[in-house]
Amino acid sequence: MSEQIYRSGFVSLIGRPNVGKSTLLNQLSGMHLAITSPKPQTTRALVRAIVTDDNSQIVFLDTPGMLRPKNRLGESMKASVHTAIREADVIAVLVDATAATAKQAYPGVPQKEGELLKLAFSRQVPVVLLLNKVDRVRKEALLPLIALYASAYSFAAILPVSARTGDGIDELLDQLRQLLPQGAPVFPADMVTDQTERSLTAELIREQILYHTEKEIPHGTAVTIESFEEPVDESGERLRAVIHAVITCERDTHKGILIGKGGSMLKQIGQDARQRIEQMLGCPCYLELFVKVREDWRNRPGMLRGLGFDDQN
Repeated sequence: MSEQIYRSGFVSLIGRPNVGKSTLLNQLSGMHLAITSPKPQTTRALVRAIVTDDNSQIVFLDTPGMLRPKNRLGESMKASVHTAIREADVIAVLVDATAATAKQAYPGVPQKEGELLKLAFSRQVPVVLLLNKVDRVRKEALLPLIALYASAYSFAAILPVSARTGDGIDELLDQLRQLLPQGAPVFPADMVTDQTERSLTAELIREQILYHTEKEIPHGTAVTIESFEEPVDESGERLRAVIHAVITCERDTHKGILIGKGGSMLKQIGQDARQRIEQMLGCPCYLELFVKVREDWRNRPGMLRGLGFDDQN
């Protein structure tokens, strides 16, 4: 009887903003590792989810949506996409099937998707095309879309999936396992992400800012954890988490909106974030939020490094 081959490697998820990369990552991991919102550029940095079974380990890298950078933060986000592509053993390019099929005609691969695919195929690793949100598309409408991409590029596979419902996820995992190189696992079998509880907490707070505020305010904010205390009982069991976090924004007017009348907005953001944090930590949480103004922080290298972003320029 032949010995089972073990496969492991990195799969980078790339695509335009709001195609569902973070939702797919959460579906694959079974956890809320990457924050989601209807707003573009929700993801700012690489988020890794680790899926391990008896015969394979797949490390998924969620990346920011590709947009033309408007500031140094945007340049850092763009650089993280290129980093993910360089690390990848397989690249999965996500396309929003609802947007594509809504056009009713298929004169060619859209320019933005074409640029992403050119970048993906430049790495000379297997490239998989994922047509996401197929739960909202008639099956017959997918056929010409599949034919268009199949005629333009040599994909290792083209798979319809729904990150929201989980349709097609098993088929996706099976296909990726076949494409990964042979090798030992990179991370321990019980590890599901390389993100720390502090970084996940900061992102869960930022997620609520995205949901509760409008227009330019969400993208002009960042969250840092100033303190994260975990009192334990005599057996070492965590009793609760005591967290103090700072929301950085760019203008005094933004600070006023984030705080709200009588502190109402900040209270709502804190309440909703606390519920998510308690679910993640599995214990009660005391969360206190502060708002500080740092003008043009997205273009200041020192500020970016202090807020946890690499200065890629």
